[in-house]
Amino acid sequence: MTALITTMIKLFFSMAIGYFLKKRNIINDTVSRSVSALIVNISAPCLMFSSIVTMDSSQFQNALTLLWVGVLVYVGLILLAVLVVKLLKIEEAARGVYKAALIFGNVSFLGIPLAQSLYGQEGVFYIALLNIHFMLLFFSYGIYMIMTSGGNKGSFSPKKLVNSGLISIIAATLLYFLRIPVPDMIVEPLSFVGSLTSPVSMIIVGSSIASYSLKKVFSMKKLYIMSVLKLLVFPIIAYFILKLTLGDNLLTKIVCIYIGMPTASIVGMTAMAYGTDVENTTSCITMMTVLSLVTIPIIYIVMLYL
Repeated sequence: MTALITTMIKLFFSMAIGYFLKKRNIINDTVSRSVSALIVNISAPCLMFSSIVTMDSSQFQNALTLLWVGVLVYVGLILLAVLVVKLLKIEEAARGVYKAALIFGNVSFLGIPLAQSLYGQEGVFYIALLNIHFMLLFFSYGIYMIMTSGGNKGSFSPKKLVNSGLISIIAATLLYFLRIPVPDMIVEPLSFVGSLTSPVSMIIVGSSIASYSLKKVFSMKKLYIMSVLKLLVFPIIAYFILKLTLGDNLLTKIVCIYIGMPTASIVGMTAMAYGTDVENTTSCITMMTVLSLVTIPIIYIVMLYL
C-alpha cells in the first residue's frame, strides 16, 4: 500500500508543478499546445515502441491470452461508453470526448508505475502488452472521436489516422511476435525520448487544470456518475467475471487495474493538440484523476480479500 500511495503522490506532484507554472504564466496556452503535440506525436510513440520490443519473449503464451482478452475489454468499454453517454443524455457535441474519457485510461503514465510497484516486472510486461490495444484503438478511433467532438464535424480526415503513434505500435507489435530483435542503439534513444512522456504530460495536464475552475469541475454531477462507473463499477465487475474464467491470478488483477485507471492524460494532450473541446476533456481528467486516489486502493483491497 505504501508503494501505491507513493505512485499517486508522484502523479499529483507533477500536476501541481504544471498548475503552479500556469498560474505564474510561465506556461501559457501556446506552450501547452506545442508540448502537447510533442507528446502525442513523438514521445508517446517512442515510449510504447521501446516498451513492447523489449518485452520478455518467455511469456509468449500469456501474451497471446492477453491479446484476445484485451480485444474483449475494449469491445466492452466501447459498448458501455456509448450506453452511458446516452443514458446521461450528454449533448451530441460533447459525446466524443466523454466516450474517450470512459474508454481510455491512464495506463501508460499511471498504470505502468503502479503495476511495477505492486507486482514487479511481470506486472509491467502485462500492462505494456495491453497497451498495444490502447494505442491501436486510440490512434484511430480515439483520435476520430476527439477530433469530431465539440461540433467540429468537418475537421476529420481519414489521412490523419496514419500517424506516428499508430505506425510505431504496429511496427513494435510485428517485431515482438515475429521475435525480431531490435538493437540497443535503436531502443535506447527511443526509450530516452519516451521517458519524457509521463512527467511532462502530467505537468501539462496540471497547467490545463489551472485554466479552469475546480469548483466548476466538481459541480458537474454527471461527471461523478461517470467517474464511479469507470473507476469502480467497471473494474470490479470485470474482476469477478475474469476470476471465473481466467482464475484468481496476476493476469486477472492486471486487467482490472488497467480498466480502473482514470482518463488518460493523452486524451487531454490530443484535445489540446487539435483544439477540440478541451474544457470537457480536462474536466474528465481532473475529476477522475483526483478520485482515483481513493478508488485505486479500493480496487486493490477488493482483489486482495474477495
